[in-house]
Amino acid sequence: MNMNTIGLSQRIEEIELALIGTFESPKAPTVSAYQEGDTTYLTLSWVVETGRETGNDATLDARCIATLRLGEAQINRYSALDTDKRHVVQDRLRDLVRQHVVASRAQAHSTDNCSIELDVADAIFDVPDEPYGMP
Repeated sequence: MNMNTIGLSQRIEEIELALIGTFESPKAPTVSAYQEGDTTYLTLSWVVETGRETGNDATLDARCIATLRLGEAQINRYSALDTDKRHVVQDRLRDLVRQHVVASRAQAHSTDNCSIELDVADAIFDVPDEPYGMP
């Protein structure tokens, strides 16, 4: 494994760790990443309700899953950013997931379980020089 591959793996793990804190969950959220061709998939899963009774008196968890698709160029752009700018991108990714989950769960019959897939826009990685805040 060359140094660039190690660096990219560390940056992907950095995004995974940032995504874990996106939602409160009664059980530990999980996040995983895998690559398929030039695309990296990040999958975040968290419990929104635990201990629900079903007809068989079995306990089931209501779970949400968000999958983000990032292209190789996006991962490379993220990796080239300095630490402060990477934090801005992490915040944007968390906000993106939150916005889509809230919109998905607001639809009729979507309050218990949710599953979303997002293609991350290139603009997420456009971070101007300081100040990073919104005007």
